[in-house]
Amino acid sequence: MTDNKKERVIEGVDKDGNAVSTLLRQPTAQDYRDSQVQYNETFRKALDSGSLLRQKLTDYMTDQGIWDEEKQKENDRFIQEIGDKEKALKAGGIRLSEAKQVALDLRDLRAEFRTLLAEKNALDTNSAEGQADNARFTELVRLCLLDPNTKSPRFADQQAYDAQADEPWVIEAASELAGMIYGLDPDYDKNLEENKFLKEFNFVDDELRFVNDEGHLVDMDGRLINEDGRFIAYRTEEGKAKQEAEELYFVDRDGEEVILISGDDDEEEWVKISLKERKPFLDDEDKPIVSSVKDEEKATEKAASSEKTTTTRKRKTTKTTN
Repeated sequence: MTDNKKERVIEGVDKDGNAVSTLLRQPTAQDYRDSQVQYNETFRKALDSGSLLRQKLTDYMTDQGIWDEEKQKENDRFIQEIGDKEKALKAGGIRLSEAKQVALDLRDLRAEFRTLLAEKNALDTNSAEGQADNARFTELVRLCLLDPNTKSPRFADQQAYDAQADEPWVIEAASELAGMIYGLDPDYDKNLEENKFLKEFNFVDDELRFVNDEGHLVDMDGRLINEDGRFIAYRTEEGKAKQEAEELYFVDRDGEEVILISGDDDEEEWVKISLKERKPFLDDEDKPIVSSVKDEEKATEKAASSEKTTTTRKRKTTKTTN
């Protein structure tokens, strides 16, 4: 992405994976005036259709049981606990292992807090102001997304924008514009107190993924994982040290080797390698019993193989005759 103070060329992709270049510029004073027109129109229509004002949402959520006194207490508890743990990490003076646990607990607390807030904020987008805010922002996105070559707007009107609003390159550009307008910190997560601590002491990598002392990706419990988050292991310590692909194999949570197989319905599933082939049951004399299903499968396979061989012979005979 090319970047300067007023323009950015964003290299994105569409839903089919095709590259799309877009020129994103900062909004002008006229852009803000035009977007305010969209805000006012949408706000008026929302009120006419019966949408609530934000100041009425709290009463509505209380009446509907969406946000009650207990949830408000939970909200306040999260704020207090998060603040306390942030202070503990800033202050130091405790064992590193204890500080790591504080950081992990802080991560969990923040995730739970976000879930709680999502409940509270779920209706905000449906308020009159929420709808108007969204209309104003989408109009700014439409006005500020340009063709890099002609520098003309990519979307002639809001309808044209709406038709492609869910394209990955449009979403990426809108996110970039939000950062430009509202001063959003692209490194917000990295600057959280818990993540700064975890990165400083090499518990996570630059992407905030957990790593062990050797730099291997691991889960929160220290088990090796790959880029996709699957549990892995290595055949030898040397292979592990060098992270050699040919030494790698997949395991389950208990460390037992697993493989990917196709079931009877052609759906793939991970199974323990020890269970790939079921051992035969035994009769009263401890001799293996071959089930009728297995006999039928073998007969079918034999017939198919015989038919294939016969067809091949016919083709060869025909070719020789000709």
